[in-house]
Amino acid sequence: MRLFIYIILSISLVLTILHIVTIFKDWDSYKELIVQKLENNYNAKIYIGGKIEVSLITPKLTIDNVYVQCLDDEKQKLSDLISINRIEVRPSFLSFFLFSLQPKSITLFGMKGSKKNFTGIINGRASKIDVDVVIKDSKINLNNNFADYRSIVGIKEVAIKKDGHFFGKVKVDDNSYNFLGKVNITKKNVYINAKSNFGNVLFEGNRNQEWLHGKLMLSIDNSSSFVDDLAKVVGLSFFTYVVPSENVEMSSNISFNRSEFIATDLKIDSKSIQASGAVRNDKRNNHTNVDINFSKVDLGFVQDGSRKTVGIKDLLECFRKVIPKNLNLDFNIEALSIQYQNRILDKFHAMLKFADGKIKVDMLLQLPGVNNVSCLSGEVSNNLILSEFDGDLLVKGDDFESFISCFFPSIKMRENKRNQFTISSRLHFAPRIFSISDIKLLNDEEFWRGSVKVNYTKKHNAISGRFSVYNFDVNKYDYLLLSDLSRMQWLKNLRYDVNMKINVNNFMFNGIKVEDLGFLLNIEKGRLVAGKIKLFGEDFNVTGSVKILADQKYTKPLLNVSLTGDRFNGDILKLPNLIEVKKGLRNKIDQVQWSTEQFNFLDGKEGFDANVQINVINLKAGEGILKDFNLDAVVINNTITIKKVNYVLEHGQVSFQGYLRLDSMYIKFFIVDLDTKRVGQVIGIDNLSGKINLNGEIKAQGKSFYNWANTLSGEVNLQAQGIEFANVDFNSFITDLFSSKNKSGISTLTHISIYNGSTVFKNISGKANIKNGICSTSLQFEIDQASGSVSSNLTLSSFALISLSRFFFIPPGHSNPIYVDVHLDGPIWHPRMSFDEDLIFNTIIGKGGS
Repeated sequence: MRLFIYIILSISLVLTILHIVTIFKDWDSYKELIVQKLENNYNAKIYIGGKIEVSLITPKLTIDNVYVQCLDDEKQKLSDLISINRIEVRPSFLSFFLFSLQPKSITLFGMKGSKKNFTGIINGRASKIDVDVVIKDSKINLNNNFADYRSIVGIKEVAIKKDGHFFGKVKVDDNSYNFLGKVNITKKNVYINAKSNFGNVLFEGNRNQEWLHGKLMLSIDNSSSFVDDLAKVVGLSFFTYVVPSENVEMSSNISFNRSEFIATDLKIDSKSIQASGAVRNDKRNNHTNVDINFSKVDLGFVQDGSRKTVGIKDLLECFRKVIPKNLNLDFNIEALSIQYQNRILDKFHAMLKFADGKIKVDMLLQLPGVNNVSCLSGEVSNNLILSEFDGDLLVKGDDFESFISCFFPSIKMRENKRNQFTISSRLHFAPRIFSISDIKLLNDEEFWRGSVKVNYTKKHNAISGRFSVYNFDVNKYDYLLLSDLSRMQWLKNLRYDVNMKINVNNFMFNGIKVEDLGFLLNIEKGRLVAGKIKLFGEDFNVTGSVKILADQKYTKPLLNVSLTGDRFNGDILKLPNLIEVKKGLRNKIDQVQWSTEQFNFLDGKEGFDANVQINVINLKAGEGILKDFNLDAVVINNTITIKKVNYVLEHGQVSFQGYLRLDSMYIKFFIVDLDTKRVGQVIGIDNLSGKINLNGEIKAQGKSFYNWANTLSGEVNLQAQGIEFANVDFNSFITDLFSSKNKSGISTLTHISIYNGSTVFKNISGKANIKNGICSTSLQFEIDQASGSVSSNLTLSSFALISLSRFFFIPPGHSNPIYVDVHLDGPIWHPRMSFDEDLIFNTIIGKGGS
C-alpha cells in the first residue's frame, strides 16, 4: 500500500514538473524549428502569426494564426495566402526532448484559401504521405470572394492517412458529398479505389521504374448535382451542358512512361450518349491528341427540367480561363447522328487546336432539311488575363422551312415550300459580353440585317441592337403573339433590359402592303414596350405604341395599344366577312347568307387583359372610308368591352358601345343619316337610296354572324326621309287606278305599269322588335299620293321576308279614304310583290260606281 502511494505521488510530481516546464518554457523560441519541419512537409512557405502552446501530458503542439504561401507563387499578397486558425501537431513524446518534431498527425482547423493555392499545397504533400493529415471546418474559395457563399467549398473533415486510406465530407452550395478510399502503390502494383455518393473510381495496374499499365474505370451518379457543382469547382460551367443528368460509365486502358501517355479503348456510356476514343500525349514533343467518336447523342438531357439552370453569363465566365502557352492539343470530335427536338442532325465534326495560348475552332453540323448545313470557324485568344472568341457563323441550305421548325418550333411556315436561304454573322464571346454582329439572312426575297450585343454586370444585364428587314411577309409564318400573351411568364422573370431598334421596309400583312414600319423595342422590369411606332405607306400614316406589362402590379399580362394618325387601312386586321353572296348566271344573286366563319378573336386570350385606343382621321374599311374614327375598348376576363366607337361615313355618322364575349354580344348603337344605297348593295338590293336614322339595343349568342342572326334579340327605332325605291312607282299606280275600268286594266297596272318609274317615301318611322332571330317591324310612311303602314317579319338567318304594306288614299270626289294592300314575300334581295286584284277592283270600281 505504501509503495502504491509512492508511485502515485511520483507520477503526480513528474506531471506537475512537466506542466510547470511547459508553462515557463518559451516555446516561441522554437518557431524556426517548427517552421522548418512544416515547410519540409509541404511545398510552401510558412508564417506563424500567433503563439505556440505545448502539452506534454498528451503530447500536442498547438500553433495559432498560421499563413501558408505556395512556393509556386511568391508574388502573393498577405491577403491572398492560405490562412489557418489553428494547427495541432501530435509528435512522439521522445521527439519533444530530441527537438526533432517528428509528427504522427497534423490537424488543420479553420483553413481558408483559394482553389489554386489549396491544390498546390495538396500536390506538395502527395509524394510525402508519411504522416496523417486532417483538415476540419475549412473553406476553399472558388472565385476569391468569401462573401459569395455559392463560390465556397466547405470542408467538414478530410483525412489522409499514411497507410493510404482517406475519407472526407465536403459541401458545395447546398449539397453535401461523402467519400472514402485507399491508395496502395508498391514496386510492381498500383491500386486506387475511391467511393462516394456521387461516383466511384477504380484503377488497377502494374508498374516498374520505366512504365505503368492499367485499367481505369469511372462511374458518375449525376442524378445528384455533382456535375453542376464540379463545374463551379473547376470554373468551367459548360460541363453542366455536356454531361447528361444521368449515370455515366467510363473506362479506358492506361499506359504511360517517360516519353508518352496513352489512353486507348476509351468508352463513355450513358442513356443519352455513347462514345469511344483515344488520348495520346507525346511528352517529348509536348503534344496531346484527343479523338472522340460519338455513336449516339440525345440532346434531350440539355432540356431536362431537373437540371440546374446555367445561364449564358455563367458560360461566358469560362473565358476567364487563359489557355497555357505550353499547351499543345488537337481535340477532334465526331458524331454520326444527334437527336434534338425529336429530329436527327445527321453529322457533326469539330476540330479544336490548342497552341501558343490560342484555340483554333472549326465546326461543321449538318442540319435537318435538304442540303442544310452550319459552319463555325474562329479563334480563342487571350491577353494573359482573359480569353475571348472571335469567329464567323454560316448557315445555308435549300430548306428554310425545316430549319425554322427545328430551331424555332413555335413558328410555323404556312407554305410547305423549300427555298434556299443563307444566314451569316460575326461572333464575339468574352467574360460578361457576347455579340452577334453583321447578321445577314437571305430567304427568297426576304432579307434581314442587324446586330445584337449582350452585356452582363453584377447587377445589370442588357441586350441592345438593331435590325433592318426588307420584303417581310408576315403571313408566310404562323405565330400568334396575342395567343401567347398568357404564356408570357418569361417577361416577368426576365433579368435583361432590352433596347432594340427595328425597321421593316415593304412589310406585308394579310395581303396589305406597308412601305415602312419602324419602332423601338424596350423591355425593362416586366414591361415590354414597342414605342415610337411609325407605320407609313399609301394607306398608312400612324404613330403610337404597344405595351405589354407583366410586372408585379398585374396578376396577368396587360396589353396597351395606342395608335394615332391620319390614315390607316383596317383591312390589314382581316376581320370576318359579314355576308356571303353566291351568284349564278349573268352575275345574278342566287343566295345571300350570313358568314358562318367562326370568331376566334377571343380564343386563347383569357390569360391577359388589354386597353386599346385608336384615333385615325381616315380609316379604310373595304371600299369605304370611316372618317374621324375613334375607338376606346378594354379586354378584361376574356370580354371585350367597347367603351365607345365613333366614326363618320360619306353619308352618315355611327356611334356604338357594348361588349363581345366568347359566345355572346351586346351592342347599343346610334346611326344618323345612313346611306341606304350602300347598305342595300351589301345584300343585293340595288334599287334603294336615301338616308335613314337608327338607334337601339341588340344582343345575340354564338360565335359567328350566322349564329348571331339566329339568336338576335332587341329593339330598333327607325326614322327616314326621302327614301327612294327605283323600278317601282306607287304614286302613278294609285293615280292610274282611278282611270281603270275593268280587271284587265288593274292587272296591267299590278304586273307592268307599277315597275316603271320610282317612288319617294317622304317620311318613314317605326320600330323593329327582334326575338330569336325574327325581326318584326311596324312602320308608318308617307308618299305623294298616299300614306300608310308596313307590318313585316324578316327571318334574319335566311333573309326571308313576309311583309304587308297598306296604302291609304282618297279617290277624287270622295271624302273617305280607301286602301290597297301590297304583299312582299321571299328573299329580301328579290322579293315577289303581289296584289289582291279582285279586292282592288271591288274597292276602286265599286267605289267609283256607287
